[in-house]
Amino acid sequence: MLPRSSIAVVLAVGAATGVILARGAVGAPTPPVATATSTAQPAAAAPAAPATAAAHDEVEPDESPVVPGENPYEESAPNRSPVVHQPVVARDGMLRLGAGHFVMGSSSPRAPSNERPARPTNVPPFWIDRTEVTVGAYRACVGAAVCSRPARTSATCTFDAGDPELPVSCVHWRDADAYCRFAGKRLPSEREWEYAARGTFPASFPWGGGPSCANAVTLVNDQSGKSCASRPARVGSHPSGASMFGVQDLSGNVEEWTADWYVESLGPGPAPRAGAARVLRGGGWLSTPSQSRTTSRDWGSALEAGPNVGFRCAKDAE
Repeated sequence: MLPRSSIAVVLAVGAATGVILARGAVGAPTPPVATATSTAQPAAAAPAAPATAAAHDEVEPDESPVVPGENPYEESAPNRSPVVHQPVVARDGMLRLGAGHFVMGSSSPRAPSNERPARPTNVPPFWIDRTEVTVGAYRACVGAAVCSRPARTSATCTFDAGDPELPVSCVHWRDADAYCRFAGKRLPSEREWEYAARGTFPASFPWGGGPSCANAVTLVNDQSGKSCASRPARVGSHPSGASMFGVQDLSGNVEEWTADWYVESLGPGPAPRAGAARVLRGGGWLSTPSQSRTTSRDWGSALEAGPNVGFRCAKDAE
């Protein structure tokens, strides 16, 4: 889903996919008055941050405006070197990220206001899914009568696409939450998500470089309505786009639900305990690169369930 202060645009995603509604971003999104009456359309959000096993303080480097290009919120040139991958423990499709101290958000004056100010924060150790939840995994929850079958709100919803390795899309927050509980997990917090996307490395994208269809399935660039693909890719099919901890598809493919309520600006304290919408992170195949960065934030109402929206799970470390 894209920031709501934008005007709805029509994206042509190939003759086979038809016409799909998405949102364009201009500045920060404005949250809905009430989730019960929102009529959210499929849209895209922004990437989040990776988790690291070795925590240390780090000052975010200069994020001054750069020469306009395909990504108007791109970090300065020194931040475009590849990230140094950190070894983590893997088990049952999940990765264990150690406790960490990192700078969340962006200090760039070009970034939307809902990403600012940048603030130091901490995360305890946690586990997070290496990939987004697949159609095949979600079917088990539907078969157990715990999760609802996704409504076919678009011809590009993945549940009936015939490929169990696609990320499940068109899922409401309540069903994403129900699936994670069914699997003995939970949705990740917004801070966990961003830490998993960049750790202590102030990268615009999880892989440390600039936007690229080789690393993530998003719109081709911020000036184009054309996507890198006619639908999300199979999970884990862009290994070069993994974060420094090996977490995949944190940018693009489908934007992901988090456990947190949306607020326009997060302070250093705890996450809000109530609200009108939930936070979406990471951007999707219908999101622009600038909406698919590690610090990009979006929101979805209780009715949001578009083809650009999916999720992954997390759980506390033992």
